Amino acid sequence: MRGWWWKCTGVVLLAYVLFFGLWIPLKPAISGVDVDGKLRARSGDTVVKLHIQGVNTFFRSATPQVILKKDSICFVAKKVYAYAGNDNLYADFVLKLGSAAPEQLMLNVITWDSLHGFMEFDNALALEHAQSDSSEHTRVTKNPLSAFPNVAFSGLTFPYRSILEESIRNLLFHVPQWFSMIILLLVAAIYSAMYLHNGKLEHDAVASGFTTIAVLSGVLGTLTGSAWARATWNAWWTSDPKLNGVAVGLAMYIAYLILRASLDDRHNRARLAAVYNLFVFPVFIALIVIMPRLSAVSLHPGSGDTVNFRQYDMDNTLRMFFYPAVIGWTLLYVWMATLSIRINKLSLKKALKS
Repeated sequence: MRGWWWKCTGVVLLAYVLFFGLWIPLKPAISGVDVDGKLRARSGDTVVKLHIQGVNTFFRSATPQVILKKDSICFVAKKVYAYAGNDNLYADFVLKLGSAAPEQLMLNVITWDSLHGFMEFDNALALEHAQSDSSEHTRVTKNPLSAFPNVAFSGLTFPYRSILEESIRNLLFHVPQWFSMIILLLVAAIYSAMYLHNGKLEHDAVASGFTTIAVLSGVLGTLTGSAWARATWNAWWTSDPKLNGVAVGLAMYIAYLILRASLDDRHNRARLAAVYNLFVFPVFIALIVIMPRLSAVSLHPGSGDTVNFRQYDMDNTLRMFFYPAVIGWTLLYVWMATLSIRINKLSLKKALKS
C-alpha cells in the first residue's frame, strides 16, 4: 500500500468533485425580465406590469420588494405578487409618462426579500417619456434600497451567470484537463532532455508515456470545451485565437505519436522524438497561453479582451472544488501514465532479450 496513497487521493478527490460539483445548486438569481403589459389609468398614469423570472428562487415563500433603478433614479413597485411557482414574480409600477422626454432610461430591476437578499438584473427595462416630477409612485429622490438590510443567502451554492447558467459546472471538468496536460507535457519534456543527455531508453519510455496520456487529456479538454461552447456561444467551434491555438498544438502532439509509430529503430525513434518534444513544448505554450492573451478580440475567458475566470466566475464555493479537481485529474493522469510507462519498459525488456 506504500505506493497507493496518491492514487487513492486522486480517486477520492475526483469522487468529491463529481458528486458535489453536480449536486450543489446555483445561487438564486433573476434570469430574465419581460414587460407583461401597459395599461393606461384614468388619472393619466401608466401601469407597467413586469414579469420577473428567477432561478432557484422562493418568491412564493418570501415577500419581495421590487425597484427599478438607474443611478439616483428609483421607481418603487406599487404591487408585487407571485404565482405559477417559486420562480415567477410579477410587479406593477404606476408611472407618469410624458410625451417629450429628452432621452431613454435603461433601468435595472432590483428585488429584495429576507430569503434572497438583493438580486439585480441589468438593463431590464427601457423607459421612454418619463416625467421628471416627484409624484408618489413615479420618481423617488431618496434611495429606498438603504431601508433594506443586506441579507446574504444562506446555503452552499455556485454563482449564477446569465450566459453560463448550469454550464458553469464545466469549469470543474474542462479547465483541469489543460492544467493536467501542461503538467504532463512538462514532465515529458524533462525526460526527453534527460534522454538526450545520457541516452537511456528508460527515460524515453517515461517521456512517451507522459506525452501519450497528455494527448488524451487534451482530447478530453477539447471535447468538454466544445460542449461548453455549444451551451454558451451556440456553436460547437468558433474561429477564436484560443481554440485555434489548441487545435494546432494538439495536432502537433498527435504528429509526435505518429512519428514514434513510423520508426522501427529504438534509438533513432527516441532521439527524434526527444528533439521533437523539446521543440514542440514551448511552441504549444505559446499557442495556448501567450498568443491568445496578445490577440485583440476573443470569446474565450482570459484571452484577448475578455476577463479571466478568477475575476468573473470564481467564488469561494467554486474554489473549494476547482483546485481539488485540478489535483484529482492530474493524479489520475499520472497514474495512467505510470501504467503506460510500465508497458513501454516491458516492451523494451522483451526486445532486448530477443
